[in-house]
Amino acid sequence: MNQIRAISLSLLLMLLSACQFSENDPPRNLSIANINTGPVANLEQNETFELFYDLDVAGLSDIDVDVHFYLIHNNELVDTQNSQEQTIEDVHQLAIVSLSQLKEGRHALSVQATLPDNLKGGQYQIIAHVDPDNMVIEDIENDNAPSTTNASYANGQYPHADIEVEIQSTHDYELKTLKFGQSALILDAPHVDNGNQFHHADLIGYLVADYSGSALDKVTVKAEVDVNGAWRPLHFWSAEETQYLEQLSYSFKTVLSDQHIGFDIAFNDELSQALYQTFSGQNGAELAFRFTLTDSNGDGDLNSDNNVIEQSIPLYFFEGHTANVGTQNRLANIKLAQSYDKSYGDQSKFSIGVDLSGQLLIVPAGDPGARITAEGNVEAYFFNAQNTLFGISYDGSAYVSGLNTGYSSEMTIFNNVVFEDESYTSKFEKSWTKSWEEEKVLAKANFTIGPIPMSVEAGVDGSLGFELTVGYNAELYANGDLFSVDFGAFGRGGVDLAVASAGVEAEFNLIDNVFSLDSSAGFSLVSTDNATPHIYYALELTDDMDVISGKFGLYAETKGIKWCKKWGIPYPCGSKTTRYDLWLYQTDSVFQKSWTLYSKEGSVNL
Repeated sequence: MNQIRAISLSLLLMLLSACQFSENDPPRNLSIANINTGPVANLEQNETFELFYDLDVAGLSDIDVDVHFYLIHNNELVDTQNSQEQTIEDVHQLAIVSLSQLKEGRHALSVQATLPDNLKGGQYQIIAHVDPDNMVIEDIENDNAPSTTNASYANGQYPHADIEVEIQSTHDYELKTLKFGQSALILDAPHVDNGNQFHHADLIGYLVADYSGSALDKVTVKAEVDVNGAWRPLHFWSAEETQYLEQLSYSFKTVLSDQHIGFDIAFNDELSQALYQTFSGQNGAELAFRFTLTDSNGDGDLNSDNNVIEQSIPLYFFEGHTANVGTQNRLANIKLAQSYDKSYGDQSKFSIGVDLSGQLLIVPAGDPGARITAEGNVEAYFFNAQNTLFGISYDGSAYVSGLNTGYSSEMTIFNNVVFEDESYTSKFEKSWTKSWEEEKVLAKANFTIGPIPMSVEAGVDGSLGFELTVGYNAELYANGDLFSVDFGAFGRGGVDLAVASAGVEAEFNLIDNVFSLDSSAGFSLVSTDNATPHIYYALELTDDMDVISGKFGLYAETKGIKWCKKWGIPYPCGSKTTRYDLWLYQTDSVFQKSWTLYSKEGSVNL
């Protein structure tokens, strides 16, 4: 019994000692001791800066905690005599920080923050709220944020940083970058029958433009080329009006900073003739271009000097194919061919490259015959990542002797050969109708939407295929849609936290393209138009293309704090949800056109 009493007494003394120890421990508490922006006091909308803060941890160890930062306009806090609770309207969430495994003591920390682009300017306070969801049990709760119940925060002495947000009183448009979607400009010499329509695309590219201010408006863009020291106007293709115009109209979007303005320019016969007279025999000569942006209303652009951008590109003239002429008993080979190789868009966001080609080769001498080839390729850039989406090729030939008569075809999707067919025989006919529906993730990137960091993966989904008929029986022919591609962009990603959610919003067409081939070459002893044995031929390449239209963006919704005020002191008084949008891309179609790349027919006597 005495032993039991001794043990009980020992346990009681231990409990008393524990109680005595806990009473001497510091109270459990989290608080911000200091907030500052370093040497930076004046900032502009959408500017990124570093925010420094000291976090005190007392009576706690190895804790995980969130810290939220807010921006409040000083006009909300000037009424220091009003004791009625009022809601603060001009408040913005700047950043959300998640900290882990914090030890006891003072922690000197910092975070990157970006000012919103919808501020009205003037003086603002940056304040902090530690553990806004009360996930950490503390003995003192009223110093986690500015408070009217904390005596040490009276008279506005709570930790905060003062900044001045500057807003431009006038607006300013700026042309920042000019990019061509090709490495050189290749024009047909005036004496060459190029076999295509007037609305072909000679020069493709885009401008990156920016806007500062608060009075967005439409602008017009003018393009000129330097011909023998004089600037000559160029014309832009308008998909809406289906004609070429001297000026390109564009409306700025309020939520985009670097805005993308795509253009499609063709050179008319008169201009091509003038360039040929100036640069003939100077293959690779640098041809200078000038683009000028003008405010449609002309109401005081702050700096018109940054509205002009110049750039050069090598110029070449295609002089036509040289016929292979032998003796008088041999005839010249005839080659009809056309290729098209352009890229569209901004590689850091979305870009498409299209490479199309087709040819018809007639061999009238020796073993008379013909050969038809065509191919198309589509490449895409997503966030600077290059990807081959699609490729197809067709090669068909026929000769009177029957040698080397046949066809081959191959299709590649996402770098994998998914279809190939080949047959060589004296006579043949073949029809293909193939289609696929594909989805592929192409790239990943990180962004910050409002205060929320987010990882995004993006790619393409859609359909593709071809429908082609080829054959030979005294006539070699190939006709149909060599390929059709219909790809849109998709995105996945986001966060699903206690304090925020985020995701992707996209209504986006990456490429919608149909490349068609209609060609034939026949061997005839006599016809109604020609009593002499001859070969007749025809080649037509047409394309219907719509590239990069729609919008692609990210959104975030934060479950933040509602802020109120008394006596000019802000304090948390509830919760609210705030939505943020970050549009990466918003544009009408960069390139939208239906046109004939090449069209020609004729005959050669045998």
